[in-house]
Amino acid sequence: MEYIKKLVENSVFQWFIIGVIMINAGVLGLMTMDMPPDDMHMLEVIDHVCLAIFSFEIAMKLVVYRLKFFKDGWNVFDLLVVGIALAPATGELSVLRALRVLRLMRLASAIPSMRRVINGMFAAIPGGGSVAAVLFVMYYVAAIMGTNFFGKTVPAHFGDLGTTFFTLFKMMTLEGWPDIAKDVLEFHPRAWIFFVVFIIFTTFTTLNLLFGIIVDAMEQAKESDARSKMAEQGIEMSEESNEMRLAIIEDDVKHIRVLLTEIAAAGKKSGQQ
Repeated sequence: MEYIKKLVENSVFQWFIIGVIMINAGVLGLMTMDMPPDDMHMLEVIDHVCLAIFSFEIAMKLVVYRLKFFKDGWNVFDLLVVGIALAPATGELSVLRALRVLRLMRLASAIPSMRRVINGMFAAIPGGGSVAAVLFVMYYVAAIMGTNFFGKTVPAHFGDLGTTFFTLFKMMTLEGWPDIAKDVLEFHPRAWIFFVVFIIFTTFTTLNLLFGIIVDAMEQAKESDARSKMAEQGIEMSEESNEMRLAIIEDDVKHIRVLLTEIAAAGKKSGQQ
């Protein structure tokens, strides 16, 4: 049991699994092409070998960690992905063959930096949801206004609520919005006010706020990962904020400066004597 645990947690074994995932990615890509039957059969054999390796890895982790295996969300994700690949893909379940590509998502669980990014994205969901709600309200108000203002004159862009929503989305991405504005300005010379206000409040304000939330969540995920690594080494880190830590450092620097001043003054006195 201890030997299997060392093997599973060994960095060489983990990099081997990453290599198998990359090979499997290439094989799945090649299998989408029109190839001779012999080549396709060889690719299927390689795909089955990769799946066998993934299954063996999951089995070893289940043997080593037992119920603790399910406490890690990434382990559960790996189990689901491999389980989908093992499910029979015939008849009504043939759609599962297309889901084999989900095995490539195992890179996110195998590479710590990618795992940290995913954790940060999930951590940003609560704050991002609030921003998304505000953004939706802005969209809905702007869609109703745009449909009422320009629906009759420019139906291609603002003919109904659904069309207006799609037009506003294109405007928010700044892709082709000058052409949309040009079509509208031919009938409504002051419509530029609507476009400028909408783009400022969505693209330059709300979206940047969303990006800020995501970046902050990434930093928190990075700090949490660092705390976990330190805890594994037996080093406990306090839960103090960055501002509090900076204040403590500044106080220590001031204290050291006072001590150095006192030592220098004592040295001068001893020199004079």
